[in-house]
Amino acid sequence: MSLSTSASFNPILSEALNKIGENKFVGTQILPIRNAPTKNGDYPVFDDDQFDLNASKVRSSGSAFARRDFDYTKQSYACQQYALEGVLPDEDASLASDNGISDAAGGIAQKLQRDIMVGHELRVAALMTGAGFNPTAATQTMDTVATAKPIIDIQNAVERLNANGFYDNLSLMMELSLFNEMLNTDDVRGIFNGNGQYTNRQVLRDAFGVSEVIILPTRYNSAAKGAAADRSKIWADTEYFVGQIGGGDFSNGGFGRTIAYSADGGAFTAETYRDEPIKSDVLRVYNSVDEVIINANACEKITGA
Repeated sequence: MSLSTSASFNPILSEALNKIGENKFVGTQILPIRNAPTKNGDYPVFDDDQFDLNASKVRSSGSAFARRDFDYTKQSYACQQYALEGVLPDEDASLASDNGISDAAGGIAQKLQRDIMVGHELRVAALMTGAGFNPTAATQTMDTVATAKPIIDIQNAVERLNANGFYDNLSLMMELSLFNEMLNTDDVRGIFNGNGQYTNRQVLRDAFGVSEVIILPTRYNSAAKGAAADRSKIWADTEYFVGQIGGGDFSNGGFGRTIAYSADGGAFTAETYRDEPIKSDVLRVYNSVDEVIINANACEKITGA
């Protein structure tokens, strides 16, 4: 990757125009960062059969106490390094400056960072779709405006999570266009002022029984370099999720984490070095991560939405 142009310039402004605005990435909001001391490892897991047993027994004087066993299994993670470089030849930097790009290095670094984040977002979205979450079909698709029942679908998902002991930090996670369709169903419009007028997002959270609503708007250019841009959706618009999100230690709960190995790049690292034989600055970005579902019981998937 280098900085080049086929255009002729007579610049009158000292900044460049970006034809694509800032992207909205939600991958680390859904799978928060958990720093790890090793690149690969295992962690212990107490499965659902180990909890909330009616195991206590009546004890007679002088008799032995009832006892039970505690078993655990393990899950593994393996961080991989994802990396990208951009080359900025001195000649290109000078030409870019003449053409009105005042900070060519900064512009390249920003685009490299966004490319790294696109990769993470795609992996998180694929992991969520393929995870072993409990799937339940929606009552009706959202575009069936009169008969779709997203409120009860979401409430039922919350109740299923409650049955597994998950009450706090529950979030609804839904792709942007699907969310907009939901807002226009009769079911949802009926809770706004009694006449369909949108008022406050908190009204939705209270009705659903969740503490957060996370909208998934992210797109990326799925076309090959040099071809016409194709701004494709990263998140599916036929399914959504209700789950507990937790960060940091696994004891904080949540269905997943982005595990980051700091010694190999962590969640994100940027560097610059000089390649003197080609008279260029080289900008490098990389991370070392593994996106993992640590508890499939802590998230519900609604399909056919």
